Amino acid sequence: MVDITKDRDQSETFEQDKLFDIIRNPDSVLRNEHLAKVNQMVNMMIVRARANPQRHYEIYSVTSDRTVTAEDLRDLFESTPQEAADMIRERGTKLFSDRANKKHILIT
Repeated sequence: MVDITKDRDQSETFEQDKLFDIIRNPDSVLRNEHLAKVNQMVNMMIVRARANPQRHYEIYSVTSDRTVTAEDLRDLFESTPQEAADMIRERGTKLFSDRANKKHILIT
């Protein structure tokens, strides 16, 4: 689990500052380092998932109320892992899934 709240907030601030910089200097080119960090992290997770198909990784993005902390989510997964996974699958945005489908498992 990766909490990107701070990166998201800094990214939004960067976008606002970038707008003013472009107005001041139209030739200005700025890179959003916070957004780049999040994109790199997600891409690395997907590469790992694809390199280990036997593990059936699932990667989701979840947006929650600011009162919900990363620790709250960890506690949820530790106390009720199946319910937490079902909730994330239902409410989250799927970024990658190699979830095992029990219907395709054949015993021979």
